[in-house]
Amino acid sequence: MDILKRAKDILVEHDPQEKDNLLEQLSDVLEYHHGLNEADIIEGVRLLLVAALQEADKDMKQTFLRAIENAVVHHNIGDCIDWDALVASLSSLEKWDLEYALNVLGLSGQARYLPVINEYAQHADPEISEWAQEAIREIEYRVAHAAPAQKVG
Repeated sequence: MDILKRAKDILVEHDPQEKDNLLEQLSDVLEYHHGLNEADIIEGVRLLLVAALQEADKDMKQTFLRAIENAVVHHNIGDCIDWDALVASLSSLEKWDLEYALNVLGLSGQARYLPVINEYAQHADPEISEWAQEAIREIEYRVAHAAPAQKVG
């Protein structure tokens, strides 16, 4: 299955309903299929992330973020992607988009995102605060259990 081609097909689709359907299908593939080409998944997620952050339609943005989260959760690629653009856009995301974004950042295992995630751990909304605290715990766990070669640098 060519994940990169599917991601590119989604990006050029103009019909919102068809785009949504294609994204849902891709999300399901990322969740339930194994043995996919990791490099294609990584590149596909990079393309989807750019599209998600530029998406004006709130529901479509959430569908993009859910597909990205499925890729990260089920294929352990969070540390292979630069999430800086996602971090920069956190303040503009809707509440339920934050759930996906904070989970992805936690699964990235990248300690450099801790200062921003810490801000959300103090959020007035208890759900957002909890999602941020979970992301912090995940990063701390991944940093603590990283292979010695990964800790260098």
